Amino acid sequence: MTQTAWLGLTVIDWLVLAVYFIVILAVGIWSIRKVHDMSDFFMGGRRFGKVFMMFFAFGAGTSSEQAISVVAGSWRVGLAGIWWQFLWLWATPFYWIVAPILRRTRALTTADFFESRYNTGTATLYTVYGIIMSIVFIAGGLYGSGKMVNALTGGRLDLVAIEANVEVPMLNWDREQGLHVSQRPVLGYEYAILAMTVLFVAYGMAGGLGAAIITDFIQGVLTITFSFLLLPFVFSKIGGFGALHDQAGIKTGMLDFVAKPDVAALLGKEPITAFYVAMLSITALAGIVVQPHIMGVCGAGKTEMEGRFGFTVGNFLKRFCTVAWTFTGLACIVWYLGASSPLQHTDRPLTVESGAAWEELDETARTEAQARFDALPEAERIKITSDREAYVRLQNYNNPEVYQELPADERAALLAEDKAFADDLFGRAAFDILPTIAPGLIGLLLASLLAAVMSTSDAQMVISSGLFTENIYRRFFVRNATQSHYLWVGRFAGLGIVMLALLLQSTFTDVIDALKVIIKTPAVIGISLWFGISWRRWNSWAVWVSTICGVAAWILVANYPATVHSWGVLPENWFGFEDGKVIKMMDAWQMLSFMSAGVLSGLIVSFVTPMQPKEKLDHFYSLMHTPITPGEEIEKPCTLPANPAPQGPRLIPNSTIEIPRPTFVDIGGFALAWVAVAFIIWMTSYLAGVL
Repeated sequence: MTQTAWLGLTVIDWLVLAVYFIVILAVGIWSIRKVHDMSDFFMGGRRFGKVFMMFFAFGAGTSSEQAISVVAGSWRVGLAGIWWQFLWLWATPFYWIVAPILRRTRALTTADFFESRYNTGTATLYTVYGIIMSIVFIAGGLYGSGKMVNALTGGRLDLVAIEANVEVPMLNWDREQGLHVSQRPVLGYEYAILAMTVLFVAYGMAGGLGAAIITDFIQGVLTITFSFLLLPFVFSKIGGFGALHDQAGIKTGMLDFVAKPDVAALLGKEPITAFYVAMLSITALAGIVVQPHIMGVCGAGKTEMEGRFGFTVGNFLKRFCTVAWTFTGLACIVWYLGASSPLQHTDRPLTVESGAAWEELDETARTEAQARFDALPEAERIKITSDREAYVRLQNYNNPEVYQELPADERAALLAEDKAFADDLFGRAAFDILPTIAPGLIGLLLASLLAAVMSTSDAQMVISSGLFTENIYRRFFVRNATQSHYLWVGRFAGLGIVMLALLLQSTFTDVIDALKVIIKTPAVIGISLWFGISWRRWNSWAVWVSTICGVAAWILVANYPATVHSWGVLPENWFGFEDGKVIKMMDAWQMLSFMSAGVLSGLIVSFVTPMQPKEKLDHFYSLMHTPITPGEEIEKPCTLPANPAPQGPRLIPNSTIEIPRPTFVDIGGFALAWVAVAFIIWMTSYLAGVL
């Protein structure tokens, strides 16, 4: 193998990365030349066809933390961990229906939708909420990606951080002290985050959404490649395809599609039950349509067909990748927890951390083994010792009988170590396997990872900066400036958004924790978009009340479970206990609580307050029912072109329900999407039984 050059990467790895940067630089320069006005920067000029829109939907919605979270979830709960991405599987057929509706609104940003459907106040509310969503999404992507980059260097960045010994201020919150500032060292993975941030900020500020869409095409090809490349080689480590099922007993409930509650309880986890999956899926479907990049995913194509094809098919691509990620994680369970685990370093000199193998040696053999071990480089000795100790602790954690006998503080320490190992698992497996296949593959995987971060984060940055520029800066501060002025405001607004995301990522504890925040954040205000496109009575008061009540309920159930429990009105099984004390409300019941609060409060307000003015509603629904014509031009967002196509019929004429009457294309595509859902679930279940 080629000699290591720097940070655990070979010279060929660095050359591969250099080629990637040259290609991306060329794309960026080309994209800059295409940016002439706000539509070019924030919507890519609406010039892209089906293939690019498919990869845009795939890339903008597929960041590296998703692969990491699925592999991590599979490590922690077995096959049921697939639901951390399959939660969107049930929502995917609805993308075929909603994409053309969002395209027909002719909106530049989702805030334009709220302005056109409701009023300026709700547009401002969404703008603030949408920027928060982008901050959360960027933070989650950077956190997961930083963890993986560190693992791909074999943990070398941790050594860099120790040597640098740089400290930064950290915001802390607890109920006793409130918000306060402390100091902490910069961790190894955070150096990777800083490097990635510089890359995507420079790229996104220059080329806008057009650059992001082209990067998504490159990232999509690389992500699909690596989603499947690692899989056969991990399986070869455990005996090949067909060996997984025979070794499923290595982890309790490893191949259960839905986790058994009793198994999860033994390990201090919340079970991924059918009800949990249902609540994850409902919450995800409510929120997906208001994620800031979705208006671009549906609206940057030439016509509404490009948007619906890209949104639906691009996300089905991700579902197939999810299956590959899951089985990679399952094979890693067998490999890292099994008797031939690389964590034991059986090819290196034995030491006391080798456990039973060390005990079998006589005194002379121990002395000789220790001498050979002491002759190794210090960094290698540290890694071998750390891995062998980790192997023992991971074995103890994943054995429910042993785990339950430990004191509470030891159980907490083992849980934390298992989470940390899960977060690093994808990168660790790649680092252990790819160099044995061919030189340069680590560099290519890093290139894929960087493309994933850049494509997702720059899309979020560009679109959220568009929200700020169009709906706050232009509306309330400078109304009649030049296009160039607004472009530069948008670019620097994006920079500020990214700085806030960097602060937020420092508060995440593991990738599953980050993913939960990403799922829940958009859901409450998403309620108002779904009701807004389908029901005239849902008004601006309902938007405000529904959003505020939903967010307040989320804060309450997530942070004050003991208070909620003390009311005595909710069942005991809604809560998690430790030593007889309430420590949390179960995640599934959290989602039911705050989603119910949002929907019910909005419905009540909608019935007791007047609808929006009839002229405003008529204008909005005329947009929604008027199909896009190829090449149409509009003067400003949410207006019809000079010669619009005829409006389509309503499903229920002369009522407050405004659902368009489905066409053959609507019904056929929706039905085919459900066939694809059924096939993916069947395929996953079948593979679990034969691999």
